[in-house]
Amino acid sequence: MKAACQVLSMPRSSYYAAKYPSESMRRDEQKAQWIAQIQQACFYTIGRRRMGVLLEQAQGLKLGQSQIGRLMKAFELNAKIRQQRKTYQKSRRVQMQGLASNVLNRDFSSASPRSKLVADVTYVPYYEDNQWHWGYLSLILDLYDRSIVAWCYGKQHNQQLALKTLKILSFKGVAPHALLHSDQGSIYTSQAFREELARQGIEQSLSRVGNCHDNAVMESFNGILKVEGLYNEAFSTASTPCFIEQNQAVERFIAFYHHRRPSSVLNNKTPMAFNQPFCLTPMVY
Repeated sequence: MKAACQVLSMPRSSYYAAKYPSESMRRDEQKAQWIAQIQQACFYTIGRRRMGVLLEQAQGLKLGQSQIGRLMKAFELNAKIRQQRKTYQKSRRVQMQGLASNVLNRDFSSASPRSKLVADVTYVPYYEDNQWHWGYLSLILDLYDRSIVAWCYGKQHNQQLALKTLKILSFKGVAPHALLHSDQGSIYTSQAFREELARQGIEQSLSRVGNCHDNAVMESFNGILKVEGLYNEAFSTASTPCFIEQNQAVERFIAFYHHRRPSSVLNNKTPMAFNQPFCLTPMVY
């Protein structure tokens, strides 16, 4: 036995531990298998805090965060996470005459569905004609349940993209005196966009210049979409997706986000599980 250990260049204790695993090691392996099943089903997007909730729901097993973290690290089951980036305050002057102020003022809580909404456009590339192109994903998120209530993917970043997203929102309906917050992009400050908001009875709110924190919830979702979805090898089905494939990937991730991805902000419920039945009257065109 000593000779075998010398050949393998390993301590004798490690040899016996591998050959005759203890009861605790077998229990850890079983727990790791359950964690792996959840990670595979959720495309490796679950961290140790949400993993504890899902383990209890699936197996009735209550584990502490430290134990879950140890198992995920030991068995290489960690979630894909976003890296923190430094932000810099931009100092530039803009003409604010006639534009809405920062009405939302970083109050990201909402007591009722579709009464407080946030919007943004994020870059989502696609591959066609043997080269990469920028696609533009317009999104509107409900702060009540963090759900995506309207979205539109287009090849051009223009006023029509924002208006199409608003039209989709009108089919869903909004609460009376609803508020929609966005940055000061040209598509949101255009006269046509502001007139459509007024027609739907929606008040506008705009972030301060160069301050992404004023729209932090929407920026956070953009990161979740890309890191956990579009740039995640466990989720993505194509390395060079065309425009249609990328549109389908966005739709698939939003469905996953709504129905299967628990959120700590929603008491570890998914947006659809958190949401209560309600009735809103859509706009009539």
